Amino acid sequence: MSLEHGLYSIKAKHNAYSVGRYIVEDRSLLPKRVLGLSEDAIGGRPPVWEIEKTDDDKYIMKALGSPVGILHGKLFAFLIDMDEQQPTHWVLKAHTQHGEDVYSIENASGEGWTVTDEEDSQIEISPVDGAPTQLFEVKSVTD
Repeated sequence: MSLEHGLYSIKAKHNAYSVGRYIVEDRSLLPKRVLGLSEDAIGGRPPVWEIEKTDDDKYIMKALGSPVGILHGKLFAFLIDMDEQQPTHWVLKAHTQHGEDVYSIENASGEGWTVTDEEDSQIEISPVDGAPTQLFEVKSVTD
């Protein structure tokens, strides 16, 4: 099941944390952390992602308008384009046995987004092994 270009919310299936950037960030152009945010942190307003399908059936995923990628084994949003800060083209693999809108979000090397149990902690990138911490509900916000 593929997604169309559009606006989505992403929530960790494991602990229901919303995935996104924290509402308060420094004003630098440094990469911004992408977090598993608790209900208190989002204040009832889940982060909205732009998901753009590429020609090769992969996706560029944008948090607050900035594409996300991997830096030091963690998920970051890149505000500026630099060699070591390239957005990742993600593969969204459906896990329909866990729900209609449930996916693992992986790179071409088989590493994927992984949420931790700690509130408001950064999304880690680790080898995909089918763990519940690597499953995310990706739902259109226009439905």
